[in-house]
Amino acid sequence: MIGAIVLAAGRSRRFGDDKRKARLPNNKLIVQQTVENVLAVFDDVLLTLRAEDDAFLDELSLLLPDKKLRIFLAPDSALGMGHSLANSIDELRHWDGAFVFLGDMPFVDIETLQRLKTALESDTEDSSRIIVPVHEGQNGHPVGFGKDHFSALANLTGDQGAKPVLQSQADAVIKVSVEDAGVLKDVDRPEDIQT
Repeated sequence: MIGAIVLAAGRSRRFGDDKRKARLPNNKLIVQQTVENVLAVFDDVLLTLRAEDDAFLDELSLLLPDKKLRIFLAPDSALGMGHSLANSIDELRHWDGAFVFLGDMPFVDIETLQRLKTALESDTEDSSRIIVPVHEGQNGHPVGFGKDHFSALANLTGDQGAKPVLQSQADAVIKVSVEDAGVLKDVDRPEDIQT
């Protein structure tokens, strides 16, 4: 099974407030919209929050009452994105592959997500594939990793996310060209919500 991790354990320093709770024009929370998009395509989703996010976990459980979703508090989230991702991988070793989403990317089209998932699933014998969406020459998110990369992902530290794995395993990367600019659009500042 190919699942999805949604990383939402960051500190939102550039945004100035907790951007996960900021509202989009449709009145949904940024992280809520991101997770709803992911749930439309993936049958097993892990939403990773900060270690101290008990109250936010309760709030999101009410907003996202889907049996396919599990909300996880990453114990090492204060140490950076790499640690949060490593904590998450330890929770899903039974998957055949995982797409890593950023919680502040609510603009990716569902059709794009389906296409990317299909690209990772297309060769069930090859668990070393890494799927990267590319829009107008730029690499985007989410990135899909076959099971062979789980150990490397579980050893990540710091705040770089999965970049070291992508660099060290460049031969395994399959780039999928997409028309969807949403794979490049994250919300860093309040003005990004309107674009």
